[in-house]
Amino acid sequence: MEAARSAMAEGGIEAVAVEPLARRLGVTKGSFYWHFEDRKALLNATLERWEKESTEARISASRRIFDPRERLVRLGEEVFGDAPLDGEASGQGIFSRHAFELAVSDAAEDPLVRPVLRRVIEHRVGYLEECYRELGFSLEEARHRALLVYAAHAGTLRLFRDAPHLVPRGEGYTYYRRHLLSTLVPGDRAGDAEGT
Repeated sequence: MEAARSAMAEGGIEAVAVEPLARRLGVTKGSFYWHFEDRKALLNATLERWEKESTEARISASRRIFDPRERLVRLGEEVFGDAPLDGEASGQGIFSRHAFELAVSDAAEDPLVRPVLRRVIEHRVGYLEECYRELGFSLEEARHRALLVYAAHAGTLRLFRDAPHLVPRGEGYTYYRRHLLSTLVPGDRAGDAEGT
C-alpha cells in the first residue's frame, strides 16, 4: 500500500499498476497477488487507509481539545503546515506531504476514487461545521465557514503544486498562515496560537 501511495503521489492514479509496483518493490507479480486479488483491491485498501489516517484519526485526535476555537486553530496549523524555507524553489516540503491527496483529488472521476473522496470531503466539512456550530454560529453560517476553510486548504495545496512562486516563503508564509487562520477562525485565539 505504501508503494501504491508513493506511485500515485508521483504519477497519479495511472501509476498504480501491478507490474511497475512489483518491479519497484523487487518482487514478482505472483507475490503481489498473494497480498491483493487485483489492482482494484490494492487501490481500495490504499484509499481506505488514507481516509482513516488523514481524516478519521485527525478528527478523533482533534476532539480531545475541549475548546472548538482552539480545535480549529490547531487543525489549521497542522493542515496548512510549516513555512517553506526561503531558499526552497517550490513548496515541496508542504506539497510532498499532500501529493497523494492531490492525486486523489485529480482522480475524482475514477469510479473507485469518487466515493472515498466524497466521503472524506463530507466528513471533513461536516466536522468543521460542527466546530463552528459549537462556537454559536447558525447552521447556514457554520456551513459557509466550513466550506470556506476547506476551499482555502484545497486552494493552498494547489498553489504549492501549480504556482509555487505565488506562495510566500519563510516568515512570509508564517504571516500568511496566521492571517488565514485569524480570518477563518473568529476571535483572538488564532493570533495567540501563532505567538502574536
